[in-house]
Amino acid sequence: MPLPDMVAGVSRDFASRVAMVARDPGGDRVFTYEEMGARVRAMARGLVKIGVKTGDRCVILGPNSPEWALAYLSITTAGGVCVPIDSLLSANEMRRLIADSRVKAAFVAPRFLDCVLDTGRGFPVPGHVIAMTAEAVSLPDNVMSIKTLESKGTSKVKLPECRLEDLAAIIYTSGTTGSPKGVMLTHKNIVSDVAASYQAVMFDQEMFLSVLPMHHTFECTAGFLLPIYSGSAITFARSLKSKSILEDLRASRATIMFGVPLLFQKMIEGIHRAVSRKSAVQRAAFRSIMAMVKAGERAGRPGLGVRLFRGLREKAGLGHLKFLVSGGAPLMPWIPREFRRLGLTMIQGYGLTEASPVLTINPQDAPLDNSIGKALPGVGVRVMDPDSSGVGELAFRGPMIMKGYYRDKEATAGVLDREGWLRTGDLGYVDESGYIYICGRAKDLIVTPAGKNVYPEEIEARINRSPFILESMVYGKKTRTGGEDVHALLVPDFEVIGEQCGGKKLKDEYIRSLLTKEIKRINQQLASYKRIKKFVIREEELPKTSTRKIKRHLVKSSL
Repeated sequence: MPLPDMVAGVSRDFASRVAMVARDPGGDRVFTYEEMGARVRAMARGLVKIGVKTGDRCVILGPNSPEWALAYLSITTAGGVCVPIDSLLSANEMRRLIADSRVKAAFVAPRFLDCVLDTGRGFPVPGHVIAMTAEAVSLPDNVMSIKTLESKGTSKVKLPECRLEDLAAIIYTSGTTGSPKGVMLTHKNIVSDVAASYQAVMFDQEMFLSVLPMHHTFECTAGFLLPIYSGSAITFARSLKSKSILEDLRASRATIMFGVPLLFQKMIEGIHRAVSRKSAVQRAAFRSIMAMVKAGERAGRPGLGVRLFRGLREKAGLGHLKFLVSGGAPLMPWIPREFRRLGLTMIQGYGLTEASPVLTINPQDAPLDNSIGKALPGVGVRVMDPDSSGVGELAFRGPMIMKGYYRDKEATAGVLDREGWLRTGDLGYVDESGYIYICGRAKDLIVTPAGKNVYPEEIEARINRSPFILESMVYGKKTRTGGEDVHALLVPDFEVIGEQCGGKKLKDEYIRSLLTKEIKRINQQLASYKRIKKFVIREEELPKTSTRKIKRHLVKSSL
């Protein structure tokens, strides 16, 4: 069904259930499904009243909130096309995307109003600007509040009929490899992905904590629309800070949380740091319990951590969680293994913005830590041009695959063939049981002078386990004789290295010597052709997208 029909159905079927919760300083704001449906219809009628027609683009720019959710649902109910904008972009980048999508109206958080309304840069201003806030704030004359928009949406205003093939959203890619492209997703694309994800992930009506930015398709589909589809409740996290997330987990009694690998890595590291600050007796007790959990694994009795670490989970604010889902970037296998030892289930999924975005998920009852899982119901998978080991470019087909790139037929033809197969650019293979594995990006593949293939992600996973290295990027450096050598860019963890030095002032020579030893140790664990020939030290964190993927094209251009 189209999104408006889905919203109408859940608003009726789950009328008295809580749909959304905002944790504001003055107290929680709670929206039931009935209230959500009524406000969506009023806002949608208001949009129609001010001239938004079927197919008109409408921007959403601001942090996660119930107002963001209401804007998305009201735009699609009015027949419009949602254009979510990443609020971490520069002002000029935001203006370019607004200009490129030729928007009719824009829902904008107050702190971005100056950017959107600035006429001095030559960018067009949307015809209508709605302030996306629940608070009573002073607004410019050419900006209306959400309440004003709702007041225009009287019952006399007729809402348009929405079809499955109508465009629902244009999502601009995060730009890890260059300029962002607008991915066109229809109602059929989005809702079919929501429905397939619901079939693949076993859960009832749950409590979700929304952490990732909603402009990103992973959070929009899995952390927003999927809970709505299932009649679950969403609490919007106040920030991405670990302390705030743990507080929000406790307060919301969340049972499910979606996140990216870096977020979960920080959570695990935070738990271990908290344990390290405990008394010697408590640290010894933790080590003893962990040893029993690992012994159980070796003896064929996994899952002892569920019972043995129950108290630790409660204190960490994780006591109510049923499972965690990771997506948006490659997940290192040690992270779900660590969570499982602590008694928490973590499953990994995979997808692309061009696929609405979810394509695969690990089965909850049989997850494989080094696999991205199995294809969702209704999704086909192919390995294109496999090599002798069965590794080739992964391609997928299904009802969630995009309509194409906005105003870019050439780019569309480059990834989407006439039969509907989407080439992902990811290299991987499928085993006999249907589990899918990612080896790396085709564009990032390093081919050595001897013709051997090296996948940077595999080596980065090993490097990043070093306590002295905050993050890394492995890349190929062309040789005079052809092929590429393996090089690495390393960002030291100065805090950990400082503790190692006893708080003394760090010298460049000491840091380089320490990292040289680490790279030598890592190289000993790698096949000879995969070993790192040289490394460069970078003091600043690598530039990333909002889902914490490294912008490799920017880094490579600076090397």
